[in-house]
Amino acid sequence: MRAVFRQAAYVKRQPSWLGRLIERVLDWIGEQLSHAVALRRGSPYAFWTVVIVAIIIAVAIAGRLAFVSYMRRKRGIGARHASSGGAPVGFGRDPWSTAQQHAANGDFTAAAHALYAALLATIARRGLVRLHPSKTAGDYARELRGRSASGFTLFRDFARAYDVVVYGTGVCDRERWERLQQLALPIVQADG
Repeated sequence: MRAVFRQAAYVKRQPSWLGRLIERVLDWIGEQLSHAVALRRGSPYAFWTVVIVAIIIAVAIAGRLAFVSYMRRKRGIGARHASSGGAPVGFGRDPWSTAQQHAANGDFTAAAHALYAALLATIARRGLVRLHPSKTAGDYARELRGRSASGFTLFRDFARAYDVVVYGTGVCDRERWERLQQLALPIVQADG
């Protein structure tokens, strides 16, 4: 008897949390529509004010979504350029030279960021990682570890030192710059 009542025809399925959420939202919308109809009967000015405000909110949301979509596409073009072997966006054609130039001018923080971009361009050109604006240095280190890349240890050490600059102190001094450059040089030189 148990086997019969365990069949799909006899089992009452509980809706998922998403199904329950959608059901509640639809119930709420139905309540709001019934209130709006009652409001229209009572005061047409209030009804039309609510309708106009709702339209303005809907247009604002649609505009925001369109703007975000546009910005993602715009950034995506730069990311595709970077992943196809070019330099990451914002660092010119040669981020290594940009890093050296910033360091020569005493701007070690900008030099550290450009050096990081040079490393990313190098390992992306080798096909070891796929560049994406949302990825962190740790994400790239994990990607290299997953591919058993030979430069994983050097990049991981660089990423740890670089993270102190980005997330810790927020600035890079000459000593940190020299350490970052020392860690980056073998990776970049191996590129030929």
